[in-house]
Amino acid sequence: MLGAQGGEVVEITKDIGYTLDAEENLHYKVFTDIPNFESAQFFEMSRNRIEVRISFVEYTQIKISKRAFDLKEFNDLQFRLKQEQTITDEIRESFRKNLTYLRTKSVLDNIPTGQYLEVKNINGQWVKGTLLAFNNNRLLIQTPVSIKQVPMNKMKQIKYREKIITRPDWKLNIYGIVAIIGLGLMETWNRQTSPDWGYKWHNRFIGATLGLVAGAEVYDTSMILLTKKTQFGLTPEELDKLNR
Repeated sequence: MLGAQGGEVVEITKDIGYTLDAEENLHYKVFTDIPNFESAQFFEMSRNRIEVRISFVEYTQIKISKRAFDLKEFNDLQFRLKQEQTITDEIRESFRKNLTYLRTKSVLDNIPTGQYLEVKNINGQWVKGTLLAFNNNRLLIQTPVSIKQVPMNKMKQIKYREKIITRPDWKLNIYGIVAIIGLGLMETWNRQTSPDWGYKWHNRFIGATLGLVAGAEVYDTSMILLTKKTQFGLTPEELDKLNR
């Protein structure tokens, strides 16, 4: 929320109060030209001059801009807002999906370490890998070749999986199929090498055991790939792309 920097804060309307928030701005269409709008307050600087201080998010950083209204312009705005349908909880909820830029830190705090994610930086490059940590507003990501640090204020878009699905009824089938494959591979090896009877059964046991171990990996990988990705944009351009 914006604080006073001279002047007395003015009530916008009874329903809105003293601060216009992001959902209200979308509903009432007050500052439609401000990307990543966060909030706004109006201050009476003199009898005929109202100053509005607008808070918006730019690459996760809060920035402030100011605009001037004369008293007639502000009164006209108040009159228009009073004629509009009052915003409801349902309307607010419908807008929240387009306000992901306001909860970036909360989202990043709740991504578990070990999660695979993809981050698009401000240069348009994708960093893909496993999340090692999120500290000091930086993501630490293990990629196949190195560990990358991505500052929160350098991100444009993030993709990750919130909660990996489980299919317990699939587990036995996947384990069994992969174990049979492992057993089959070792049986092929036995035919090609013709070992002694004892070694044949040893090889079969090793093949089935390795198949069960691989089955766990196949099951986990399958659940990850079948889980729908969550993605959100941190700039108006990225949000537009995701909402098309």
